Amino acid sequence: MPDSYTTHKEYKTDNRPIDVICQHTRDGALIPIKIRIQDDEGEFQTYMVKAYKDLSHKGEFTLPNGVIATHTILPFECIIHVFGREKHLRIYYNVNDCTWRLAGEYL
Repeated sequence: MPDSYTTHKEYKTDNRPIDVICQHTRDGALIPIKIRIQDDEGEFQTYMVKAYKDLSHKGEFTLPNGVIATHTILPFECIIHVFGREKHLRIYYNVNDCTWRLAGEYL
């Protein structure tokens, strides 16, 4: 069952590890700045995050790839530009193993 944050959007699910350059604020919040994703051909593509929304304060919910967002899984919805087109991504940071993953891509 999709969570209330994805009912108006359809996401292509994923679970790829990604590289993220982020900023840490003085109150401990994370701000994703750049995302590097390996494409289907194995090439790395780097994108600037044009806008983001921190979804970690929304409580517990299921991400498009089936991962449950909790206090150790910090989800973000990001907007990037790919070949001049706006794309919406869901990414998350796992506090336990310090990794970033792609949760889904808005179609």
